[in-house]
Amino acid sequence: MRKIVIVGGGVVGWFTAALLAKRHSKSNLKITLVESPEVPILGVGESTIPQLGDMLSWLDVDEKAWMKGTRSIYKLGNDFVGWNSETDKNHVTDHWNAPKSQRQFYHFSLTHRDGVFKKSFYNKLKQEDFFYDNNGKFGVDNKSYDYALQLVRDGVISVEDVAEYTCDQYHFAMKNKSPYDMEDDLLTGDLRSYAWHVDAERFPVIVREQVALPLGVEWIQGYVHKINKSDDGNLSSLDLKDGSSIEGDIFVDCTGFHRLLMKQMPTRWKQLTHLPTQSAVVAPVKYKDPYKEMRPYTQSYAQKNGWNFIIPLYSRMGSGYIFDKNSEDADSARERFIKYWNGYDFIKEPRLIEWESGWYEDAWIKNVVGVGMGQGFVDPMEANSIYVAQSCIQILDQILQKYTHMDIPEISKKAYSKHQQKLEKQIADFISYHFTLSKRQDSPMWKKWGNNSEDAIKNWKEYRAPRGYSGRNIFLDYQWAQQQLYLDHFDEYCDIQIKESLMPLAQANFDFIKNKGEALSEYAPHIYDYLREKMYDGATYSEVLENDLH
Repeated sequence: MRKIVIVGGGVVGWFTAALLAKRHSKSNLKITLVESPEVPILGVGESTIPQLGDMLSWLDVDEKAWMKGTRSIYKLGNDFVGWNSETDKNHVTDHWNAPKSQRQFYHFSLTHRDGVFKKSFYNKLKQEDFFYDNNGKFGVDNKSYDYALQLVRDGVISVEDVAEYTCDQYHFAMKNKSPYDMEDDLLTGDLRSYAWHVDAERFPVIVREQVALPLGVEWIQGYVHKINKSDDGNLSSLDLKDGSSIEGDIFVDCTGFHRLLMKQMPTRWKQLTHLPTQSAVVAPVKYKDPYKEMRPYTQSYAQKNGWNFIIPLYSRMGSGYIFDKNSEDADSARERFIKYWNGYDFIKEPRLIEWESGWYEDAWIKNVVGVGMGQGFVDPMEANSIYVAQSCIQILDQILQKYTHMDIPEISKKAYSKHQQKLEKQIADFISYHFTLSKRQDSPMWKKWGNNSEDAIKNWKEYRAPRGYSGRNIFLDYQWAQQQLYLDHFDEYCDIQIKESLMPLAQANFDFIKNKGEALSEYAPHIYDYLREKMYDGATYSEVLENDLH
């Protein structure tokens, strides 16, 4: 194993190249990335989760530098509106102005063991408080969130208020505030308390120029014209359109939905059938008022035939309408999306994206490895796309580290595939429950997919599992419970495990979180003011956009 050939650039391709180059800088491993200038990057504006920060720290890329380069803003969570309401919301302002009873905010605060309730507020929580139970056993099974749920059951906390009692980020998000003050002190906790919205078209340039190329990654711009195999079924070389040929020992497919290499390999595609949406109309949108519209959270807004997303960046918003093509055709979806943004200007014309939800049974087959969407894709909801790729890259790196000087055994390739399938299935289940737990019945789509009591039982089991946030799980354990609460399946299926003696201490803890979060958010600067002064050198959002367009 001397040469790895990565096909496809974009975020996934350049992250793969950069991390492998960083990890194997002292070996004789040669990494080549082939990128076609003829194939555009898919990105509209990408929502991420906090684990992305791990990847960037491994690459030693300065956070503020890459945020500025990718027109990023901080992300404090995800606001869901209308997933259990049948009130029509045909314009973006209908969602923005929806009552609190129709919303639920998902954040990044971790569930901790209930023994922490006995600590003074002056005692800082440690990482083991989030990952071990009261007896020191790995996995939190004495969940602090159970006590918040009991307060809901007792009528002390309402369903729509649960987020502000359980996380630092809620009031910051709802008031469009920065998680840092102007002295750069973090106000929202220090353990993965925020993520980012990034411009997916700009991210590859940062990683390429600052990490991959300086570490010796060979960059070839060319269109793959032919894929050649040896007699044993392995890929041997790639012929480019310009007549050149590239040989390699391992070929990594980072071509997204094209799956250029994986489609040539003898592995079956497993199509998912328990998700309604596999089409989208997307476009970038200009701000009218960044003080109102630069919201530091992802927005996931339900519709009759699907849902809208809004991902604010510094210079613009990324938006799309994800829809069920069995309930609405592409022309109708495009018209609905345009009307949804009536009064706002699109920076580019809305375009249609379609995909198949599923994954390959063998994500690593012969000497071809699928990474990110190259091996599978579920749905854009819940900011899973970059994380899936990150998981692929991590495991690929671990295997390459272990077998640097010998052939990679089939069992390791199977382990890679099995892990990715498990991750994709978890993502598919969580996303599907957004639809199947809803009690909406106001359209054929919701009548077909909504109100599934069996899924409510499965969803609750995911919350009750003690593993929580440990390992490579993409979702926080509490998110399963909060989803069940929001979609009105709480009292039907939920068993809560608490110690009555700790309830007063728990309530004091949650009151403290709410009150301090509210006070800190009043003190914090507006997200736009902070970013303009501390990250964008005083440039306004419109000046940055104008510069980008020219």
